Amino acid sequence: RKPTEEASTTMVCKYSGYTWSILSGMILTGSARSIMVKLAYQSGFQAPLTITLLYLFGQSLSVFVYWIQQKWLSNDYNALESSIIVTDDQLKQTTHETSIELSSNCSNDVELAQQRETKEQSSCEEASGDAEEIFLPNSKADTVGTDQLSDSQDSTTTSSSIPTSILSEMYKSIHTSISLLKNNNDEMPNGSNHGLTPQSAERIRWAHDIPYYVRPAIPALFNLLNSALRWASLLYIDASVAEMLISGLELTLSVVAARVIRKRMVSRSRWVGVVIVAVGVVVIERANNWKHQQQEEEQPDDNVETSNNNEDDNNSSSSNVTRSSAQNVTIGVILIILQSILSVLQDIGEEIFMQATTFPAMMMLGMEGLYGFVIGLIIYATIGNKFGIEDIDDTISMLMNNATLRWWLLGLPFLFLLTGIFNIKATEVTSAMTRNVWKNLRTVLVWSIALCIFYLGNNSKYGEAWHNPDSFFILLGFSVMTSGIVVYYWYKSQEQ
Repeated sequence: RKPTEEASTTMVCKYSGYTWSILSGMILTGSARSIMVKLAYQSGFQAPLTITLLYLFGQSLSVFVYWIQQKWLSNDYNALESSIIVTDDQLKQTTHETSIELSSNCSNDVELAQQRETKEQSSCEEASGDAEEIFLPNSKADTVGTDQLSDSQDSTTTSSSIPTSILSEMYKSIHTSISLLKNNNDEMPNGSNHGLTPQSAERIRWAHDIPYYVRPAIPALFNLLNSALRWASLLYIDASVAEMLISGLELTLSVVAARVIRKRMVSRSRWVGVVIVAVGVVVIERANNWKHQQQEEEQPDDNVETSNNNEDDNNSSSSNVTRSSAQNVTIGVILIILQSILSVLQDIGEEIFMQATTFPAMMMLGMEGLYGFVIGLIIYATIGNKFGIEDIDDTISMLMNNATLRWWLLGLPFLFLLTGIFNIKATEVTSAMTRNVWKNLRTVLVWSIALCIFYLGNNSKYGEAWHNPDSFFILLGFSVMTSGIVVYYWYKSQEQ
């Protein structure tokens, strides 16, 4: 086989160190985000609308991060440009002085050689024939030496003129590069172009006609809706299972969206991988539903009666028992499906605006959060109670009486900000499709941490328990999903 054919069967994960750091940060911070929100729900703070507002507020902080980045980088580039200009002038002056000195030294050497040659010619005329024979070789040697000096002078003169021209071109290039960086210091080179065709550019030509500050409003709408659905779904379903379903669905739907909306060409091997991932999602959902059906059937009658108790100590646990039923798990799955559809539309919108119109990633994240936060705050204050998933008066009362909860809520937006930065940077340097592939690794961390919290902690209401044999079936479904990802990435096939 030809080398190109052999290379086509290798797994395509040859990212730069910068890209790997972005993907790793996305996985770690995304896992921490899900764990923190689920722990808040398990402790009794079941307020998905409030969490959504904090999530959007954290994203909006990216505007200030972008402003600081612009200010800092602009100062650095100005200082660098100034130092290069000084170095350029100094080096040109030094080169000019060196050229004069070399030229003077070469002229003196030539004069001395000419004087020596004149003296030797005079002595040659007085010498005998034998002496003449001895002189001739020396004369030739001196002539050669003179020629060498002359050549040295020419080469020195030439070499002294070369650095000035080369350095001039070099510094012009550096100054041009600095100017481009100052104007585009938050942009990456178009992310992943894998599978893009001339039709892809034609399909998104409309993006250039949208006013600059209106562009983030489109993904911001999807962001507001999908974040509310995401945090609401965690009321009805385990965090690990939610991560598995969200990751698998978003991967499957993002490939479809990339093909339909972005007109990316997707190879047959990648479609096979997507189908395998979809099968894994179905296995996970069925296994999780069966697990909760079994728990509901095995629940003693006295515990069911206890679930209706109004005491404060048992109110949280009764809510958890009720929300463990198969019926409420189905509600959680429906919310996750809707959330995944909106999330994929948000991701593909971000990809189009950042890569096709070079909209800065940090500004995109900040404007999304800002638009969503303003709209969400109006909805929260006017009709928030009518959704039936949060009692806003109860939430305010809990915050007033619980100092620990206030500190927790104060730090949560910064975790959301960090997660959002890594997420949108992952879309910027790769693509929405690739980002959703790697998000599957969050599940491993979320599930492992939840199990550790349950078995190593002192309170069984936190974390997740391992149920036999249901958890093994969920693990089987996750293994199927992982194998689909391996198939998706294994072959570097020509898109057709």
